[in-house]
Amino acid sequence: MASDDDPLRHLLADPRALHARPVDALWVRVVDVGRALSARRYPAPLDLVFEVRDEFCPENTGRWHLWGHPAGAFCDRTDRDPDVVLGIEELSAAYLGGVTLASLQAAGRVHEVSPGAVVQASTGFGWPVTPWCPDEF
Repeated sequence: MASDDDPLRHLLADPRALHARPVDALWVRVVDVGRALSARRYPAPLDLVFEVRDEFCPENTGRWHLWGHPAGAFCDRTDRDPDVVLGIEELSAAYLGGVTLASLQAAGRVHEVSPGAVVQASTGFGWPVTPWCPDEF
């Protein structure tokens, strides 16, 4: 029930002796793109336009300009061309920094329009501590 970056595996004489398996314990679904992306901090500067698709909450669908920085962020609608095209599922998965947009791109779930945008977004959405929830619900 430890987080992916728990130091336990590095304390073992034989790390292969630890048999960990992933469990579902922390799910996030962004319901207000502008507020959610504005509310967090980003460890690396970001200045990107995301085109988001969301069939369940159509108010999230559209293009969002995110300016993020370690000190804060601002995200608002825009009519600029997108740098990255993705669904709300992918944005939600990357929101806490546990899954990279680069990994989702490699799986065919994120489309990069501007070269280098996915690397910039992956770096910006990353976080030094892996998201983790000790409670199962």
